[in-house]
Amino acid sequence: MAQLLNLRSTETNTLRKLKKLNFMKMLKMKNNILLIVPAVVLLFAVSLTSCSKDDDNGGGSGSGSASTTIKVTDAPFDDANVTGAFVTISEIKVDGQTVQGFTKTTVDLAAYQNGSTSTLGTFNLEGKNYSNITFVLDFDTDATGNAPGSYVLTTGNVKHKLTTTSNTITVAKNYTLQAGSSNSLVADFDLRKMIVAQAGDPADQYNFATSAELQNSVRIVSESNASTISGTVTDGVSGSAKVVAYAYKKGTFNRTTEMSGQGASNIQFANAVSSDLVSGGSYQLHFLESGEYEVHFASYKDTNADGKLELVGTLVVLTSGEINILNLQLGLNASLTLNATATAVLP
Repeated sequence: MAQLLNLRSTETNTLRKLKKLNFMKMLKMKNNILLIVPAVVLLFAVSLTSCSKDDDNGGGSGSGSASTTIKVTDAPFDDANVTGAFVTISEIKVDGQTVQGFTKTTVDLAAYQNGSTSTLGTFNLEGKNYSNITFVLDFDTDATGNAPGSYVLTTGNVKHKLTTTSNTITVAKNYTLQAGSSNSLVADFDLRKMIVAQAGDPADQYNFATSAELQNSVRIVSESNASTISGTVTDGVSGSAKVVAYAYKKGTFNRTTEMSGQGASNIQFANAVSSDLVSGGSYQLHFLESGEYEVHFASYKDTNADGKLELVGTLVVLTSGEINILNLQLGLNASLTLNATATAVLP
């Protein structure tokens, strides 16, 4: 009998232990669940926040559409015989991809100078970072189907067809299009570097520079960040028939090299970022990026009575406000006034 009671007591204790063990397991599982649920909720919240930031940021994520306006402008082409410089753009590409929605356009670049622009269109592009933009030109037919496609128009309404070995201009430039924002890019075509005069047929006096030189004749600038240098030039000593203002990145102007013709097309002042013909004593250098610049003024005369102006030297100038023309600081979207008085001509 005693043995039977002991057995029952042992069974009872065992059952109690099992129940207690099961209870502890259930309690541990409950605690684990309580720990897991907040973690999952937190992870989900972080994920939503990250997605929200990506959607809002768009600047390099490619997460949205960036409304982008592309415009063109021209650094003046200082040839008195030229009344127009027409370029037909048949296609635009960004990083090698065709810009959808662009239609073939012919624009007289000579009509858009001193800060004025012509809009090629507004397009929905991917909001992200880009490294280049390409303009495909049509040499043969313009936007209305008439010939030629790209040409210089001179007095007497003579069209001089422009051609070269390649019809593409690719500008290597890192830029960012912000998704959810309005972006504006300005392509500054420098006709002084793009077009060269040539002898021969009176109806074919001009042509494009070489394909390699064309790649360096266009700049891309974000319009919202573009800056300007402008002012006056008082010249009572040089007797110049023409004065041109040239803007250079600080430290890049080598006088001997720049005054000599460079490259296959013999382009003078080839490394200038921008230039402007001093007209009525004033000049304007537009669409400059922030940074350090220097400005130089060149004098031209008809020295050999051939009806053409030749470079005779650069002006030695004094500036108002003790501004150093070799160390000009430009911030974002800034305007700098630089007034100069010529004291001599340096041949």
